[in-house]
Amino acid sequence: MSLKSGQIEPIATVACAALGGWLVSLTGIPLGWLIGAMLSVIVMSAFKLPVHQPQRVMPFVRASVGTMLGASVTLSVLQSLSDWWPSFLFMAVVMVLGGVLNYQIMRRMFSFGKSESALCAVPGGIAELIMLSESTGGEQWRIAIVHAVRIALAILIIPILVSWIAEDHIVKDAAPAGIDLDWIDAAWFGLCVAVGVLANRLTFIPARIVLVPMIVCAVLHVTGVTDFVVPSQFSNLVQVFIGINVGGRFAGIALNVLLKVAAAAVCVVTLQITFAFGSALLAADVLQADPMTLALAYAPGGLAEMSLIAVALGQEVAIIGFHHIARVLGALFTAPIILKSLNRRP
Repeated sequence: MSLKSGQIEPIATVACAALGGWLVSLTGIPLGWLIGAMLSVIVMSAFKLPVHQPQRVMPFVRASVGTMLGASVTLSVLQSLSDWWPSFLFMAVVMVLGGVLNYQIMRRMFSFGKSESALCAVPGGIAELIMLSESTGGEQWRIAIVHAVRIALAILIIPILVSWIAEDHIVKDAAPAGIDLDWIDAAWFGLCVAVGVLANRLTFIPARIVLVPMIVCAVLHVTGVTDFVVPSQFSNLVQVFIGINVGGRFAGIALNVLLKVAAAAVCVVTLQITFAFGSALLAADVLQADPMTLALAYAPGGLAEMSLIAVALGQEVAIIGFHHIARVLGALFTAPIILKSLNRRP
């Protein structure tokens, strides 16, 4: 039985992305599988090669990220959360300051509309922010491209910065490579993923595709029902699909359209990363905490992508994950209020 062209495209996309991920992983750069897969797909798009977005697979991939985060949650981590409230407060202040500055940059330097500027300045979930833009009358393609470039640049820059700054403190491939899930552990893992996928379809909780499986998996681990650890091979596979998803967002976008907003996106992510790493160093001194943990906790980017960086580097995975969930939830809850306030102004 021969394969049709529509069936070949997904296989070719995954194969090229996996090859690129493997090659970049050989350099030792953290999150090499994700970076390589993303760059491979972007190059394929640039040469107008057919790129297949794994839309049907992505809910399961994102739910897997939530499950991996939940597997890192222990009772001691939950007990220590109360000690981290100054860090969450510090992150909120940094988000507000960075958001205000980016809003002004969008308005004054790039002549974006008020709603567009606000949605581009908010470091929240890309899908949710695009949906919010439907009610504002703004140009969705600008918001989509700015956030796609923001996430792509964050994925490229943050692992490299971290490896340069604290190479001796990084635990690469934190998930043990030699561990195999037995059928019971695999069943628990599959249950957490399935609950996440169902929650994504049936509920309207923000960031539910990551948050719900994380909570379910954390409860199972804290109560001692299971203690499975996800092997690094599976984490690498998840990275490949996340890389395809991020890189695939640039498929079909004309170069002149991309360049129109690329400069704005570069300004946004540069300011956000500068704020994240600068404030992490300051907060680490004030709070007597690990600067690399705070740098990864404050870093901008997509929830799933930044969570994967935490999993790959093994730096206080659960604490970093909680920070990113708080960041995204805070952004998604405040964005409608900000938009309503801006629309009232003359």
